[in-house]
Amino acid sequence: MHIKQSLSLSRGAGVKICLIDSGVDAKHPDLQGVKFAGGKDMTGGGSPDGLQPHENHVGDHGTGMAVNIAGRGHGPNGSEGMLGAAPDAEIMSVSFGAAPPGPDPVTEGIKYCADSGAKVISLSLSGATNGIDSAIAYAQSKDAAIIAATGNDGKNQFYGWDDKFGVLLVGGVDKDLKRNEKSNWGKPKSNSLKGVYSQGVGVCGPFSASSEPRVEIPQAIPGGGYKMSSGTSVATAVVAGVVAAVRSKHPDLDAANVINRVIKTAHKSGSGDVPNADCGWGVVDAEAALTADVPKVDSNPLGQMDDKSENLKRTIFGVKSMGVWDPSYQPDAQSPAKPSGSTAISAEPVSGPPVGLIVGVMGVCGALMGGVYWWLRRRHA
Repeated sequence: MHIKQSLSLSRGAGVKICLIDSGVDAKHPDLQGVKFAGGKDMTGGGSPDGLQPHENHVGDHGTGMAVNIAGRGHGPNGSEGMLGAAPDAEIMSVSFGAAPPGPDPVTEGIKYCADSGAKVISLSLSGATNGIDSAIAYAQSKDAAIIAATGNDGKNQFYGWDDKFGVLLVGGVDKDLKRNEKSNWGKPKSNSLKGVYSQGVGVCGPFSASSEPRVEIPQAIPGGGYKMSSGTSVATAVVAGVVAAVRSKHPDLDAANVINRVIKTAHKSGSGDVPNADCGWGVVDAEAALTADVPKVDSNPLGQMDDKSENLKRTIFGVKSMGVWDPSYQPDAQSPAKPSGSTAISAEPVSGPPVGLIVGVMGVCGALMGGVYWWLRRRHA
């Protein structure tokens, strides 16, 4: 992925990267000298600045992602440990643990990142959260490039990111640069009612060293050590570092053009034309993204969210553009805006159990979901 070569060209200086995750141990040897500022804990249980990993079974996750983004290595001349593509970027650690009652911490975290001036938002987690459409639209309006993980179940779906157009979805490859069998994948989906309603994979990053047998790769953990791990979480953080390096090298480019550079310079992976179902435009190439001659674009090729946009005929809400996934898509020009925070309801006729039963079941499900919140998010990314 040519990250060693890219470090002589750009190290992400001057760019704020917001990492929404489980919290970061900034004392890890590979993070010494990295600038951490402006972080926040969204749920309690961490530290106010986001620099205390949450005490749960995935509390080490955020530290690993921070090193993937901005690792500097350690030892003589940085010869040991791990390197990231953006070691001179400023990292904002926005941490969260189990979801408390009230606003969703990831949704609120995205808005906090945008308000704090983050130009890259890294999301190594699933995206199905209440109100996240509006939060993504807001962050995009603030010129933030949003990078998110496709998931680790090897399925043709993205667990909450399917209809979040403009988000750069990242899958994962093995050392042969082919999609790992556990990396989620897919081209845009469509049906007769809605037409296109789901985007596809944008690019791939590193998932694991091998799938037969599956050989994982080192990841930093709190306390200064490492463990072997794998997944699209890793790939997403690496790509977020590359995006930050591009923003630093080309400060005149907006998020749309930065994303365009990253996808248009990727190495093709898989069969058929690009974007393909395995890795979209291909495997990220940090050096090429910095140096290639890429014509500018007027808008994000992956599309854009906007909570004031809706298409009543296709029962799609909050999507302003689908970019290359469906160039023909246009929201209704004169339709009233959907109230903020409401849920889009399909025009298809449905039948089901009485409302009282539904409400009761929803209450029980809500109580159960708090306990598995982090587990689900980590499992899919």
